[in-house]
Amino acid sequence: MIKNTNAFILYYNQYKTSSIIASFLTDNSIIQAICYRAKKNSKSFGSDLESISKLNISIYEKKENHISTLKESSIIKNYKILEKSIYSSLAIFYIKEVLLYCAKDFDSRYFILMEKTLDALESLEENYDDDKIKKMYIDILIRAFEIKTLHIAGISPNLDRCIICEDHNDTLFYSILEGGLICSKCKNIIKDYIKISENEKAFMRIMKYTPLIEIIKNEELKNIYNNSISNIRNIMNKSIFNHINRTIKSQKVLEEILFT
Repeated sequence: MIKNTNAFILYYNQYKTSSIIASFLTDNSIIQAICYRAKKNSKSFGSDLESISKLNISIYEKKENHISTLKESSIIKNYKILEKSIYSSLAIFYIKEVLLYCAKDFDSRYFILMEKTLDALESLEENYDDDKIKKMYIDILIRAFEIKTLHIAGISPNLDRCIICEDHNDTLFYSILEGGLICSKCKNIIKDYIKISENEKAFMRIMKYTPLIEIIKNEELKNIYNNSISNIRNIMNKSIFNHINRTIKSQKVLEEILFT
């Protein structure tokens, strides 16, 4: 059966001499497909698959337990400005790798999140020339992407009350395993609590509830970024690891570029 769908390519590797096997994020799942001759002839999908693009693909779906075949692909939108930026292109490597392991539960919101993240990065690249400001907002967008990914996965960080006793007061700790704020009383029964400030909680709430395209317009974030981001980054990195139980390989390179 031939299936036509919009997609983003998340990952590919070589298959035999001239072909590749690619993982596509579609509007309801991740599909693996063999792309024959993609390495031998650029007209056979090569340029489409190597660019940062939203694609329309035609997949020949075989019987269960057999890998599909890519028949055709065409670019709907090419994010060329992101390909030219080392910061955004490395951020996209990280985003794709996270989604490769997270977006396996047939939820269309992962596809929407991918598109909105690319649109936000594109707007950032178009409107900011200062590398320092650009790297700051990419760092913030990555954290917002992580929070929204966890929300789609059904483990959205609880930032309103103690996740154990539901007390609204004195919630100055965060538990990765419990997935939310912990009060001073309940921290005594939690092994992995991390101290968190009011500024850091406010920062996380902004990233959780603000659309990605609006985050780069939020001037308030500049004022709390330096005092909050390190701890938030630590919390989100550990939360993603706890969810997928693996280290994201592209994370180290991205952080080296952003924070040096």
